[in-house]
Amino acid sequence: MGRTTVRIGTALFILFFIAAPSFAQSSGNFASQILTPQCEVNADKNGQLEGGIAENILQTTIKTNGSESTALLIRPSLVTGLFTRTKVDTTVDSATAIAGVQVRVLLDGKIVAPGKNFGLPPDDNPGGEGGWVYFDKRFQQLSTNLFGTITDCGTLEAPEPCYLELVLSTLSAHSLDFVAGNVGVGDHTLKVQWKLTPTSGTANEAACVGPGVLTVQQVKTFATGGGIVIDPVK
Repeated sequence: MGRTTVRIGTALFILFFIAAPSFAQSSGNFASQILTPQCEVNADKNGQLEGGIAENILQTTIKTNGSESTALLIRPSLVTGLFTRTKVDTTVDSATAIAGVQVRVLLDGKIVAPGKNFGLPPDDNPGGEGGWVYFDKRFQQLSTNLFGTITDCGTLEAPEPCYLELVLSTLSAHSLDFVAGNVGVGDHTLKVQWKLTPTSGTANEAACVGPGVLTVQQVKTFATGGGIVIDPVK
């Protein structure tokens, strides 16, 4: 009976000893904001975009401890919609449309890597780049030389002008990790901002965002694990 008790006690001690490091290395706090409005492609309106998030910001806060090894893993995930339409006819032989979605992350008002010139407020950013990163971008161009060889476009025999038109409308989901190291102790405000190209929808090009999710996780970095290495823009 005594031997059995000793064996059980020893087994529990070993189990606790093995499990203890996993608790000590807990990564800490987690925060998130979710906006559910969705972009939609309207097939009844020539593929035009509808819906999406009306504002252009996701925001949350997270509390961190005072360790110098405290870092934040910030992940904005967005569904982006792009709409482009190009049309050429007897008077216009080339047409171009551009649509895109740019994203940046701010930690306590300062740009987070991999945004260009991270660590600076957006207004102080050299060159006016502002820390923006493209989540999605499309360049669409349509050109033709056919109309010069067609003699009856827009004539009495063919009163309707000849033309070529290309319409593209897509929805895609994107996410990208932004990383901030040595954030220090306290409450921190995280903002994800985006801007559309063009800034408002037109007849030929538009963009939208939605739904969107911002997640922030407090993690630990150790010298033996490689730490955080960010190569600056050259």
